[in-house]
Amino acid sequence: MKQTVLDDLVAKVKAISESPQRELFVKIVESFYEHVEPEYFSQEDLADIQEGQEDIKQGKYLSLEEYRQGKRL
Repeated sequence: MKQTVLDDLVAKVKAISESPQRELFVKIVESFYEHVEPEYFSQEDLADIQEGQEDIKQGKYLSLEEYRQGKRL
């Protein structure tokens, strides 16, 4: 059976939670978890994303290197 990234991560978390570092690990995870907020996209955000995807399909984009060279669309 193929192990997924999530399976691998869960196995690592289980190993750490049974180790001497478990208390530190719990504090770190709790700290990160406190800052997790659901990300919601407005209708405007979704329209902008769709427009960007269409631009890319039509070849209307710059590479990062082109952008760094100062080129603009």
